[in-house]
Amino acid sequence: MKRGLIVTGGRRPSRELLESEIRWADGIICADGGYDALAHVPEKLKLVIGDFDSSHRLAELKEKQLPIEVLPPMKDETDTEMAMTRMLEYEPDEIHILGGTGSRWDHSVATIFSMEAYLDEKAKITMIDENNRLRMVGPGTYAIEKLGFHYVSFVPVTDAITISTEGFKYEVDHLKLSRKKTRGVSNELLKDAGKVTLHEGKMLIIHSKDE
Repeated sequence: MKRGLIVTGGRRPSRELLESEIRWADGIICADGGYDALAHVPEKLKLVIGDFDSSHRLAELKEKQLPIEVLPPMKDETDTEMAMTRMLEYEPDEIHILGGTGSRWDHSVATIFSMEAYLDEKAKITMIDENNRLRMVGPGTYAIEKLGFHYVSFVPVTDAITISTEGFKYEVDHLKLSRKKTRGVSNELLKDAGKVTLHEGKMLIIHSKDE
């Protein structure tokens, strides 16, 4: 599998975004409530995993004879983290996460910061919703495309990072950004593509647009 899609139980994606991601993916894993976002069961569905605190969902999955993994309600990992663990077993090149953000800030923040654990994996992991696209990266040079978004922000995960940019409205050369400051927010590409070099530290690359 080259491209894996994880659908979690946060903010439900639009039908257009969901169908686009289903077409993109080679395989799909749903984390518990993420299954409810599916209007139909795609052939690409590999697993539905979770503690299934909603009994009707588990009954429906069993009736349809879908692949499920039932987790204990009292566990150390969230359903999303376990879905990620199972997806990585397929050794994909890319993983997209839908529903990773929502009304529960604790789940949203925990999911974002848990991405740090996978920086050494070969898979490129990206969280996506209607207005945002988020990826955590370590040192390296990264091609940045507009992808239909207006802003690109560089947010430190470590205490400080050093970055250089090419092709942006606000160009920087070995600029040191502190996690305590917001200077890296809301840059803009001048053309369809540019690049950023992260010289040290870890950061989030966030594409965003207003509703």
